[in-house]
Amino acid sequence: MSKNKKINIDEKIFIELYNDGKDDLDLAKLFQRGLRTIQYTCQKLRKAGKIKSRKYLQSKTVSQKPANKLQNIQPIDWKIPKPTRNKGKEKPFKSYMIIADSHVPYVNTSAMKVALSITKDINPEGFIILGDFMDMEPISHWLKNKKRTLENKRMKDDYIEGNKLLDKFDSILSKECDKRFFYGNHEDWYFQLIEEMPALEGLLEPKVELKLEERGYKVYDEINHIERIGRLCFTHGIYHNQNYVKSHIDKFQTNVLHADMHSPRFRCSESPARDIALVGYCLGCLCDLAPAYGKNRPNKWSHGFAVVHFFKNGYFDVDIKRIVQGRCIYNGKLYDGNK
Repeated sequence: MSKNKKINIDEKIFIELYNDGKDDLDLAKLFQRGLRTIQYTCQKLRKAGKIKSRKYLQSKTVSQKPANKLQNIQPIDWKIPKPTRNKGKEKPFKSYMIIADSHVPYVNTSAMKVALSITKDINPEGFIILGDFMDMEPISHWLKNKKRTLENKRMKDDYIEGNKLLDKFDSILSKECDKRFFYGNHEDWYFQLIEEMPALEGLLEPKVELKLEERGYKVYDEINHIERIGRLCFTHGIYHNQNYVKSHIDKFQTNVLHADMHSPRFRCSESPARDIALVGYCLGCLCDLAPAYGKNRPNKWSHGFAVVHFFKNGYFDVDIKRIVQGRCIYNGKLYDGNK
């Protein structure tokens, strides 16, 4: 079948898939249509009385006693490939590749290909995943809807995709690479689930299911953790107002790089010591830019990543890069993730 050939939307099949629990993104992929088309079709069928709301379907089909299924939850059995790449030539600085907000499984394939290719080419001394690597959607509304069971099967499917992506990065990073993994607000949903169901502690945890410690990552599993490397602080993102970069600089009173807002931004601020101006940065994301829950509302999200070069005295140079329609130019080279 041609990559661009659309599948006709058979109403009967559409209704069966919808009632079987497929969300808008699943339906868009199955019928090879845009989210707007899928959402319009759902709206039309609901008005005609042919389908019910998803909330109604969940309340009728989902068991109210999830504890009975806890014995079926098992950690993922994953074989981690060993890194084979060496460190490379010594340089008068160290380079770190920084990515964030990939929201597995809702990764933008083209943007991620660019990030992988650039990571391979620069062979960085450090690699940081700055939060929201996983979307954690199957457990995201646990505290809001007490009738919803733990979607163990889908969560494990998501973790399989996360492990596959980590395998790709681990295969191109050197054996000596300084690898760090921050929990974001989406990974924090796991801890919110544990508050509701303590019996699940240790099961379905990102650190465990993604085999992060076995992979050699230093894991910061406390929400809003702040870590300093040289003269630059890293955090997933704490402040979400209109001037989010300025808020981080003002509150931290130091240099800071964060993510979470899905929109790259750079700002300088006065240094208290009148030395070098304080700087703040926000990364772009590597997930899809039009999620179903956004209901096609405009947003300022943009794909991107950062490369940070640290001098020996701890000072740094941050290169915030934007990926436009799956393409990015870095070090004079065009990276095209659409190929």
